[in-house]
Amino acid sequence: MKKILLTLFAAGSFSLAMAQEKTAITDQDYANQKVEMADNFRGEGKIYVVVAVALTVLGGFAGYAWKTDQKLKKLETEIGQQA
Repeated sequence: MKKILLTLFAAGSFSLAMAQEKTAITDQDYANQKVEMADNFRGEGKIYVVVAVALTVLGGFAGYAWKTDQKLKKLETEIGQQA
């Protein structure tokens, strides 16, 4: 059963990879130094909002991981004292 599923997943992955269209890369693509979205955000002052939201989300993840670690340490010490 595992071999059948592996074969199906491999065939599906191969067919998805082959479904992408090939585009030619030109010298203009390598010389492109303009990122329009970032320029717009920077020009309108919204880039700071994006950075602040990203840092807030990362800080929330870090705080959640730290709090979970503290709870696990507390549970480990309680289990260690009972044994």
